[in-house]
Parts: sequence; structure tokens; C-alpha cells
Amino acid sequence: MKDIQPGYEGVVEQLERWTGALMAGDFDQLEHILADDFQFTVDPKFAGGRMNKARFIELDRKIKSCSIRFLGITVRGMGTMATSLAFAEVQEEFSGDLGPGMPSAAEMATTMNGARLAYGSGWRRGADGKWQCFSHHIFGFLN
Repeated sequence: MKDIQPGYEGVVEQLERWTGALMAGDFDQLEHILADDFQFTVDPKFAGGRMNKARFIELDRKIKSCSIRFLGITVRGMGTMATSLAFAEVQEEFSGDLGPGMPSAAEMATTMNGARLAYGSGWRRGADGKWQCFSHHIFGFLN
């Protein structure tokens, strides 16, 4: 299910580009999708609950394999800002240590085995005119 406010379809294109890059292992694409001041927030048990762009991409580069299927996407905007709410089913497997404050790769694989998550993101246009994510939050796991 997609519920996209007219004029903000580019946000969905960037969300799909983002997940496609993760599934293809093309992590360099994240440099263009995420704004320089990007902030990721999540439950504090994951690296204290906050990561900047560099740390987020560093962690994503440790994804050995993943599958992401959107269950629903809603996008609303006003002027130069948009928000997205996405529900997705995610399967991720990681290689190697994930760094300070993170569960082991094996623990993360168990956590992310068929996980259903709710995400919220803030978007604005970058210098190239494409939408860039500046804020991304995992609300939590869905039952």
C-alpha cells in the first residue's frame, strides 16, 4: 500500500533506491541519498540510540545480505520538506563485529530475521534537486 501526496513521489523513489542499494551491496549510493547532517535514531540498545551519517554507513557496509519488502509507505510534504512513514519486512545478515554498543553479528541476524519494522524519515531536497534523508528513526518492531 502506498499513500503518496502528489508532488512528493521522489521521496518514494529515494526510499526504493536506498533499499535497493542495501540489497545490492552498493553502499556508496547512501552518500547521495543521506544528507550530510543525517541523524539516525533507534532504541538505545543499538549503539546508544543515535548515529550520524558516517557511522550509519559504516554499519550498513557490514551487511552481508539483506532483503527488504515494503508493507506500506505514506508520504506527506509541505513546501521543501517531506516526511515518510514506512512499514517493512526486513531480513539482514551481517559480517564481522558491528562495533561499540552493538549486538554481535549473530545476535543482529537473529533480531533481523523476518523483522517487521516501522520507520519514520524526514526529507529535503539536496543541491542536485533530489530528495535526501536528514532524519531516520526506527519506531520499533511490529507484532
